[in-house]
Amino acid sequence: MRRLAIAVMVMGLAGTAVADRDLCAPGTRFRGTPLDLDVKAADIRDVFRLLADVGRVNLVVNDKVDGRVTLQLKRVPWDQIACTIAAMNKLQITVQDSILMVTK
Repeated sequence: MRRLAIAVMVMGLAGTAVADRDLCAPGTRFRGTPLDLDVKAADIRDVFRLLADVGRVNLVVNDKVDGRVTLQLKRVPWDQIACTIAAMNKLQITVQDSILMVTK
């Protein structure tokens, strides 16, 4: 009986533990909806919000993330755009469950 209780506890913990992953890890295959994006000196936080809307994902942007971006892109997956912006601004995008978290 005790073994069964321990096994149930371990299985329950394994089901809830989800490791964070880096959206922009090397070798990542981008599968987001392609879009055209043409912005000049746009607030980086607003651009991330736009990309989250297009990708239909939840988003949290840390208060330390700030700056402006200028982009002119045609038919690029939204997640690749997010990773490009992150790389150019030394940011990290972590996926935790169903939330993208952008940090400095």
